[in-house]
Amino acid sequence: MSIHLEIRSYRGTDRHSHDYSQILLPMQGAMRLDVEGHRSVVSSNCVAVIPRDHEHDFEPSVDCSMLILDVETDAFVGEAAPAVLRDPVPSLTRVEPWLWRMFRQLGAEVEAGACRASDAAGLALAGLKLVAPAETPRPWSRSEARVLDAAHGGQAANVAEMARNAGLGQSQFHALFRATTGQSPKQSQLARLFDEAADQLVTTALPISEIAYAIGYQNASSFNRQFRRRFGLTPSEFRAASRGGA
Repeated sequence: MSIHLEIRSYRGTDRHSHDYSQILLPMQGAMRLDVEGHRSVVSSNCVAVIPRDHEHDFEPSVDCSMLILDVETDAFVGEAAPAVLRDPVPSLTRVEPWLWRMFRQLGAEVEAGACRASDAAGLALAGLKLVAPAETPRPWSRSEARVLDAAHGGQAANVAEMARNAGLGQSQFHALFRATTGQSPKQSQLARLFDEAADQLVTTALPISEIAYAIGYQNASSFNRQFRRRFGLTPSEFRAASRGGA
């Protein structure tokens, strides 16, 4: 099958199109994506599909990296394509947390060289067959665009500051944020912080208590509990799994 998988880090914009479909699964950070006027935010627990020959542009967060699948049109000769690839329109679909963790772990294995990209592509496609298709994203309103600018600007310390940066009251900001991203501002901040913690568990030897403190937890046991609720593993189990059980 004509499928290419790799992990890519993005640092800037570049409006272009492909003669193949592209699937984006976020490993870290987020990306604002504009596919011929269909605008969305690609972040934790979601998958974006850019159909072939659709011109698109993007604006990544400073820490953005994506697991990318480039899929040629002949890739599914003789077999059914995942539902998210059947419609010739851009889409953004929420993914069950356990399934997103599987994609993220698969990306980590590829990035670490523990799994061949060709093998990982087959596993990723099998996982995508478990994802139900979503409705086509609608264009942002001006207020929603301000909300996303404030949320992904990276400077705000809290929700009140994000609301001020967007020029909105906190209640209006909160409602628009949830309607636009599918998460509350607090959930989004926590997802970003725990993504940072997971990355540090994989890429550093820092003590778990130090990682917990860095993202605002004074109590390591509380951090462990919340981490397990979010990723299905304790921090020590997550670190061991990322290193092949070593």
